[in-house]
Amino acid sequence: MTENSVEVAIIGGGIAGLTTAIALNRAGVDAQVFEQAPAYGEIGGHLTIDDPAIAVLARWGLDQKFHDISCQLEGMQVKKLDTGEEVVSMPFPDLGSLGVNDDGRMGTRVVHSFLRADFLGMLLAEIPEGKVHVGHRLTALQNADDGGNSNTVATFENGTEVSATVILAADGVRSLARKMFDDVPAVAAGHTVLRTMCSADILPDDLPTNRMLFWDGWAFGDKAAGVGVHALTVPVRGEKFISVDLQFQGGDQLEDCNPSDLPVDRVMGRYPDTLDPIISKMIEARVEPLAAYPLFDRPVANKWVDGRIALMGDAAHSMRPNLGQGGCQSIHDAGAIADAFAEHGVTHEALKVYEAVRKPYTQSIVEAAKNIQVDPKAWKDKGKPA
Repeated sequence: MTENSVEVAIIGGGIAGLTTAIALNRAGVDAQVFEQAPAYGEIGGHLTIDDPAIAVLARWGLDQKFHDISCQLEGMQVKKLDTGEEVVSMPFPDLGSLGVNDDGRMGTRVVHSFLRADFLGMLLAEIPEGKVHVGHRLTALQNADDGGNSNTVATFENGTEVSATVILAADGVRSLARKMFDDVPAVAAGHTVLRTMCSADILPDDLPTNRMLFWDGWAFGDKAAGVGVHALTVPVRGEKFISVDLQFQGGDQLEDCNPSDLPVDRVMGRYPDTLDPIISKMIEARVEPLAAYPLFDRPVANKWVDGRIALMGDAAHSMRPNLGQGGCQSIHDAGAIADAFAEHGVTHEALKVYEAVRKPYTQSIVEAAKNIQVDPKAWKDKGKPA
């Protein structure tokens, strides 16, 4: 059994884990990441984050590097699924306008799109060599004793044990570490996002590539029952490519298919016979397979801190992508942890401060993202209801 000792062990090398590692190492804290995947690769499709999250990245000098790999979106355009007819074009409403308990974020916000793989690659380059360990699947956690005279311990499937002053569990919506805090499992949301990408060159000249496009398909489903199909696109990689999301709510979730390479005929069979031809064209011209990413729901953890172990990111507050806040709030978690450690040291007290700051706010976002039913026609005056 291999033993290692670090100041902060971060379980999970996604956005929450990597941004926290950058923040802490730049503050002089030995923070190391333990990621279960054997390697980082081209997976995950696109994400979006907004300016408040980018302002947190700027604290660590990452804002310009982020802008180099992302595209600023000039609002969003909603279209009819069958004809492509525009329903409305609008800026992005801010969180307070979308049901989140935040009076300081009314009106509109600026949103940027990027590929998850590009963002993780950027973050990895900022972490000191030797402080990210892949192939480490967590199997058990052990807390420090009450007297504070011992370390927390993480045990991994490969036989490694890591002793740390603090463990931060950023291991996603199906977090194993979360089981220490409650026994509420992650459950399938009955909503799957199918992702691929195509070249922007195939799009007609009159279709904007600098904004989010959403094809609303509720007319062909049952909105009250939560059954419907939609499509969403954003530009990535300097607007040279278009990231395509096909959204399946309710109905056939393709669970019997290879999730890494879905059969196109089966996928397109869920769409109406009359369909905006550009959607079919983007799928036909895809430059990578259609991959399925089922969504899971898990309540915000009632307790985020146990001794010197804390939850963060999706492990603490997984949320549906409707508000584009999953990555944003993971970055805000990293900033809050860095602030708490700066003031209180790498201690249980710091973790409790972090929990007190972040838990109520993320609870509000999770609820808003799950329950939002925004009528696009109501958002014409720069994100304020007409």
